[in-house]
Amino acid sequence: MIEILNETNEILLSGIVGDGWDENPITAKEVGKALKAFGSNAVTVRINSPGGAADEGIAIYNLLKNHGGEVTTVNDSLAASAASVIFLGGSNRLMGDGSRLMIHRAMGLAFGNQDEIRKTLQALESYDRSLVDIYSQFMGSDAKQIETLMANETWFEVEAAIESGLATARYDSGKKKKKMAAQFDQAKANLLRSKMAQFSSRLDNRK
Repeated sequence: MIEILNETNEILLSGIVGDGWDENPITAKEVGKALKAFGSNAVTVRINSPGGAADEGIAIYNLLKNHGGEVTTVNDSLAASAASVIFLGGSNRLMGDGSRLMIHRAMGLAFGNQDEIRKTLQALESYDRSLVDIYSQFMGSDAKQIETLMANETWFEVEAAIESGLATARYDSGKKKKKMAAQFDQAKANLLRSKMAQFSSRLDNRK
């Protein structure tokens, strides 16, 4: 599902990546429309997806990379498989508390004789090379290391995702900062009232 929040310049992506998986899939066509609506303004893309079609994920990744304004991606809970590629489309890539990333080899089904099976295998190997090429732009690892991580279906929690280079920071909603600022302002106001009361008291004593 794709939801657009105009008041906050946000695009919410939830569910399966790619048409034909469910009734409200995440597709490059719809993401492209959403981005176009924001023109060249900065946009935040929030993700909660188990993944889906690699082609669709790569297409959305490139749409985000080519957007005229700054793109921030936020992993609200899960960015797995093709969704992990979408997540990489942001120049700022933020992990929400408790969120996870997952990378793995491309998957597919095959039916037929050995020639048909071999074609499917070759296609999957090609997908893996494309995914390694994208991941290697963010991770401080060589292609072999990344391929091993994919083969092992590697899960990254918040700090591991940041350390790997897949994410840039932990998401901060600003609520804690706002609360601290409010408490600080209240403390200043209380101190000012106290000082004013002391000053008034001294004036009364002089009369």
